[in-house]
Amino acid sequence: MTLDVLFLTPSGADLPSVRFRVLPFVELGLRQGLVVDWRRAPKAIHQRLLFLLTLPAARVIIIQQKLFAPWELQLIRQRCQTLVYDVDDALWALHPADVDRPGSAAKAAKIKARFAHTCRSVDLVIAGNDYLAEHARAHQQNIFVLPTLLDTDKYTPPPPDASGIGRFRVGWMGTSGNLYFLPEVLRQLAPHRDRLEIRVVSDAPYGGELHDMVRFERWSPVLEPDQLRGFEAGLMPLSDDEYTRGKCGFKILQYMAVGAVPVASAVGFNTQLLTHGHDGLLVRQPFDWAEHILRLADDRELLERMSANARLTVVQRFSLNNMAPRLWEALGLRT
Repeated sequence: MTLDVLFLTPSGADLPSVRFRVLPFVELGLRQGLVVDWRRAPKAIHQRLLFLLTLPAARVIIIQQKLFAPWELQLIRQRCQTLVYDVDDALWALHPADVDRPGSAAKAAKIKARFAHTCRSVDLVIAGNDYLAEHARAHQQNIFVLPTLLDTDKYTPPPPDASGIGRFRVGWMGTSGNLYFLPEVLRQLAPHRDRLEIRVVSDAPYGGELHDMVRFERWSPVLEPDQLRGFEAGLMPLSDDEYTRGKCGFKILQYMAVGAVPVASAVGFNTQLLTHGHDGLLVRQPFDWAEHILRLADDRELLERMSANARLTVVQRFSLNNMAPRLWEALGLRT
């Protein structure tokens, strides 16, 4: 049997891009009568060869993030009518923490070449934001911009009586590789630590500068919505570079969906997601972190208004159920 859509992913179900750019569409597609499936590509090259040779045939194959070698792309092409590449990170750029490491220049050149070749080899690139789309457009003219979407029926605000009790709750959620961005924020908040409860939810504890300020919770895919509901404000600090400008701001959307007011670096797509002072606060100078957080902590009316606006923004612009039909349309599929 030929599948309608097959997603190929670089990792398992816990990877954020798989959880939110693949699995929801598999579930929705099946519900709507399409034959949709996904496969995780093995990391070992000898395992990957067998994997690619035994792929099921599909009308559309969507490669999610993975930068396959040219010969691997040729094998995948043979198994589908339409080949699509889905990208929601600046995959051609190194993480800021890796830029100065030995061998980084060679690694950067390799992934940049792979990204260009992948874009040229597919029929369509799906980009998570305009910045990614612009880079892909240098190699591929057929581009569809689709932000990472959220199930707003699952990610909902806490009961009204769950806020305003105790110290003001400020949270950060993300993978441990991005704990790199936290020290600057903690330095700014340190003078006010007695007024704040700072929570970090991740796959590994934060052990960096001022780690004693942080209350750690181990991330859980099952508990994630409740962990987010524990925040009154959500942090998204970023440096300003090629890698971070490719970020799609999904952490911000999660905060907004549960009514946690995002306080985020004014970098890249963050500035398109948020309207400063309406549904979030943008940080342009280091001292803004403390100023914005204390402003929310001191003004409950402002906090509640911005929380409601944040939730409304996500429902109107980034709801999975509202926006998913655009993907099927871009792929030429009818549901």
